[in-house]
Amino acid sequence: MLPAAAPSLPSQARRRTSLRDPATALRVALAAGWLVLALTTVLVGQRPASLEDLRAGIKAGEITEVRVSEGLEPGATGYATQAVVWRDGLLGHRTEGWQLSPGVDAPSGGEPVLGPDLAGELRAEGVSVLPLADRSAHSEVAGWQVPQQVGLLLFAEWVVTLFLLVGGPVPERATRWAWFWLNSGPFGVLAFLLLSGPFPGVPAPRPGARRLTGGWAFLVSLVLGGAYLGAS
Repeated sequence: MLPAAAPSLPSQARRRTSLRDPATALRVALAAGWLVLALTTVLVGQRPASLEDLRAGIKAGEITEVRVSEGLEPGATGYATQAVVWRDGLLGHRTEGWQLSPGVDAPSGGEPVLGPDLAGELRAEGVSVLPLADRSAHSEVAGWQVPQQVGLLLFAEWVVTLFLLVGGPVPERATRWAWFWLNSGPFGVLAFLLLSGPFPGVPAPRPGARRLTGGWAFLVSLVLGGAYLGAS
């Protein structure tokens, strides 16, 4: 049976919130970096979507321009992978599938069939179709496709946060193992940076409050992870 909580930290162990404290300054810097990278992911990243989502947006008048990658050469037979990218408001979306020449079956794998001439079909619907210079290297971040540089910076942010968790001051509100499991979620890193120790504008935990333990945090991370995947 999992314990409900870990012993609390002594009240006198609570450090004052000061950027002169190296651990506090590092938390603030990492939190600012996380927010910048999260905003960058939203602005330049592409969420997976379906061809039905694209057509619904076109029908509603919300999408008037798309970018389509090169597919089969003119007159060629067979199949090729084709990508379509569009923006709906501030968010970028992306769908990929097979471009097939007439009489050719799609390979197995579950990817959708976009048709023999998707670009022509979209132009016929009044949509502006531009060529897509697809990025050669990219990373997947919580379902978003982002430039590889953004993915590497996010990974570096997570590594430095992990070093702070392991080698920094004893964290507040949860044990080290608890924060480790919570950090596996898309917003766990930010929660750790804001709540594990002194942070400007964030009140301290009440004196004598007990901390979340690793076992319960593991269960919480499973529930939150399942809810996030179900909503995405």
